[in-house]
Amino acid sequence: MRNASMTRRQLFGATGTLAAGAAATGLLATTTGCSSAGMTRTEVARPDAEQAKEAGYAVAAQIQDEGTVLLKNSGVLPLAKGSTVMPFGRAYLEPIYGQLTSGGSAKWSVNPVTPEQGLSDFTIDNAAVDVMRAAGDPEALEEAEGTSAAGAAGSLLGGDCRIYEYDPSIYDDVAENPDATGIVFVTRAGQEGQDQKMDAYSDGTPHYLALSENERGAIAAAKRICGAVVVVIVGSAPMEVADLMSGDLEVDGLIHYGHPSERGFSEFSALLDGEVNPSGRTVDTWSADFTADPSYVSVDLHTYDNLSITSESPTEGGTFMRTFNEYQEGMYMGYRYYETAALVDSSFSYDDAVVFPFGFGLSYTTFSQTLDSVSADDEYVTVRVTVTNTGSAAGKDVVQVYASSPYTELDQTEGIEKPACQLIDFAKTDLLQPGQSQTLELEFDREDLASYCYTHENPTGTTGCYVLEAGDYVVSLRENSHTVIDQATVTQDETFWFDGSDSEHIRRSERDAQSPLDDAGNPIEDTSIDYVAASNRFQASTDYMHAQSRILSRSDWAGTKPVYEETKSIDDEFAKDQDLFVTFDPQTDARFGNVEGSVVYAAEQPTSGAKNGLVVADLRGREYDDPMWDALLDEIDWDADRKCIIRNFSGDAYLTAPIDSIGLPGTVDMDGGNGLKVHGNDNGYDMTKSCSYGYEPLVASTWNKDLVYQLGHAIGTEGLAHGINGWYSPGLNLHRSLFSGRVFEYYSEDPVLTGKIAERVVSGAGDMGLYCYLKHFALNDTETGRSHLICTWCDEQTMRELYLRPFEIALKEARKTVRFTSDDAGTVSEKVMRAGTAVMATQTCIGTMIGHCNYALLHELLREEWGFKGMVISDYWVWNGDNHRDLALRAGCDTYLSMDMSVMWSISDYDSATARTCMRRAIHNLAFAVANSSAMQSIVPGAVQEQEESPWRVAVHGLDIVAAALVAGGIALIHRRSKKELEHPELYKRGKRAQKKLEKRLAKKGAKEQEDSEAKEG
Repeated sequence: MRNASMTRRQLFGATGTLAAGAAATGLLATTTGCSSAGMTRTEVARPDAEQAKEAGYAVAAQIQDEGTVLLKNSGVLPLAKGSTVMPFGRAYLEPIYGQLTSGGSAKWSVNPVTPEQGLSDFTIDNAAVDVMRAAGDPEALEEAEGTSAAGAAGSLLGGDCRIYEYDPSIYDDVAENPDATGIVFVTRAGQEGQDQKMDAYSDGTPHYLALSENERGAIAAAKRICGAVVVVIVGSAPMEVADLMSGDLEVDGLIHYGHPSERGFSEFSALLDGEVNPSGRTVDTWSADFTADPSYVSVDLHTYDNLSITSESPTEGGTFMRTFNEYQEGMYMGYRYYETAALVDSSFSYDDAVVFPFGFGLSYTTFSQTLDSVSADDEYVTVRVTVTNTGSAAGKDVVQVYASSPYTELDQTEGIEKPACQLIDFAKTDLLQPGQSQTLELEFDREDLASYCYTHENPTGTTGCYVLEAGDYVVSLRENSHTVIDQATVTQDETFWFDGSDSEHIRRSERDAQSPLDDAGNPIEDTSIDYVAASNRFQASTDYMHAQSRILSRSDWAGTKPVYEETKSIDDEFAKDQDLFVTFDPQTDARFGNVEGSVVYAAEQPTSGAKNGLVVADLRGREYDDPMWDALLDEIDWDADRKCIIRNFSGDAYLTAPIDSIGLPGTVDMDGGNGLKVHGNDNGYDMTKSCSYGYEPLVASTWNKDLVYQLGHAIGTEGLAHGINGWYSPGLNLHRSLFSGRVFEYYSEDPVLTGKIAERVVSGAGDMGLYCYLKHFALNDTETGRSHLICTWCDEQTMRELYLRPFEIALKEARKTVRFTSDDAGTVSEKVMRAGTAVMATQTCIGTMIGHCNYALLHELLREEWGFKGMVISDYWVWNGDNHRDLALRAGCDTYLSMDMSVMWSISDYDSATARTCMRRAIHNLAFAVANSSAMQSIVPGAVQEQEESPWRVAVHGLDIVAAALVAGGIALIHRRSKKELEHPELYKRGKRAQKKLEKRLAKKGAKEQEDSEAKEG
């Protein structure tokens, strides 16, 4: 707020006080001690946590400034400072700042800046507010009879889809004030574990993302009482707002504020009065009718009538019929559908269907953009654009470049789909003063114009590859996805198939990703490398879509539109091995077992117990394939480190376990899609210890790559300050449906915007030593059925060009600078390395196989094609059955996100040559990520970190059996809080009697364990 007690600058911290992360430079400190065998170590100089937090809030303020989207302005905005405003709506008193509950991965708000504080630059007429407060809490709007529940939506993590708004009759006696601007607040939530209500409420409201009758009444009252009306939407997802653009409910201004989190409303006055000029752009298409979107019939619950599975989950176990989700709209998701429909469907009215296009946003000034040139060579296309501020206020503008590919007979024959246009790159200007110009240069790879063809038979014997078809490609400069400013043509003379027949017929993208990097981070192509071309990895999914579903196609637009199927039968060929993660036998399975010919089979035990004198610290800054890694891994002591090795494969919730024989330290990983969670006393956390940023759609709405790098850098600095090494974020799934419960945790409907924003965040965090788990890999675009093994089906072109693409961009392009001691003289060297070293696999299934057990996803695509070097962790999964974790390990999942409960789960095969070889590979992946993270920052070669088991960890082991009993008894809402309470008993208050009983039990158990140990030794 901006009163005498606290200014906006004080709230967010002066940007000059501490540029995010500046305190963390030069972290190599002097030697302070030594560990075993005379190995020296250093202490990490941590930045001041409070300063790092305030520096983060300075970045958060800029994100709110540049991410707020001005959707409509009839001239009422900006408001004059000190002018009168009259707030309306329940959301003024209780807006939803982000995640509502402590259940879920995001931070929640504990002491947020309120809209009232945010309006401190204005004179507030509280006439409407007074009657709202006098009315008490409004009744919740419940579901219509026969529709899905608005309240108990089945989420283990909390939250619901009720809508709360006052009966508009409370405003009947409010006196008119034509000098006041009415500001009507509308808010919506997001929630992990459930999707939003897609059907009707008792008042006729069609779904959760439409205005309720009471909200419409509040707008009507504001129009009657005030001289002008501005509606502010506080939420991440778009809403149906066509009625606010014209007719009886037309408003003068409309603002999408996003989920602002803790301090976002501190920017509210500045954005309203023009001190800050909004420059956000929409990250989704705002259509007039969300139920008319082609994705609408595919989301929600759909069930097979002939496919059951028995879940051994202690929280949601039992036998149930499997559900499915078919991506029938294919490539035509989001703006790709609306722009293509306008091109090919004469009955389609774009103006009636779309209220605000993707990439839309207004400003308090005006700009002109000129396409200066589009030049192309055999490798790259370069676009030069000059932007001029032609208005009277300073502001920023966004340059958006799209590509349109030729749609030919070849495409129709081969089943290749080509949307009317697709975003290919973007950039944001500096702050331009009136009359000032800036020329921006955007460059993209010619290969980015290629499409994926899943029907092409390659000379290598594989099927499917990218193809750059002959013809004219239109490169257009646009205001948004629909409005073209200017365009030029790039011609491809001949059709080129990237079919893997030789290295030239493999995309440069694959070759670069599979190559080592020089010290500056540039790929070094090596003729000795057997490069792997992209080819079909998910054939069964594509075949299913053709045999049992449909894919929207330009070749038959009307005849292939998606259809709703509540239940259906699945053909046997697609149900094969659907329960492999339940029935898997590591000894006999032909594909992943200890059987000669399996893809992971090893005949001989890997070398172990070698005395090569290496520790992980010696490998910092070295490439993944450096021979020293093999020498290090030869030192693994499978007996001494058994407990921690197994823990990494069965119970790595919010940490990774140390492996002493190779000097691998344990690490701390944290949730927090809008900032890092830090341990404390509120459900195991303290939300006040770290910065809470606006949520991911707000971040993406900035369209500012440099700014989101600063966000990643600031979060990385806070991680360093709090001893946090890994971050379970960012989320790179797409807004396929706006009804997804986790729209607020994902950036956009577009893969390029999502991927390039994420790349900058990961690079910024990586420069401070924080590794980011890119999640949820992949196709985790809905919450419905997620915990019940929903079968997700999608053709491979759609997978690759849309849903896998954000991960591909971020992992291939993100870079970080790693500093390390490179010789005995203490020389500090730098190397630019890939920053994408951690991935979280999806809980959903691709086809019938869960993500963390999906070999095609985690090995063939991620590691072989994309050259990923680092670790994969599962999403939180608590099934019993040790063989499940055996399969995950062998499929390419390196660590397993679950409670450490060895009395309930472990792995079943620890000793075979195949198991040890797979574990060695996983340890390599984990150690590579950790070696080049903050966990090893300031650790000199030859050094190890001495780590002793904390008393709270001993307590965890002692309480394993108790926790297991609770789980087995069905009381296992030991989700987030109980897990943290077990790990950190010192953070939780107990009564004296309860504390004494706990101490007595722990002492008794410890004595018994000691007695057993001595007896065993005897």
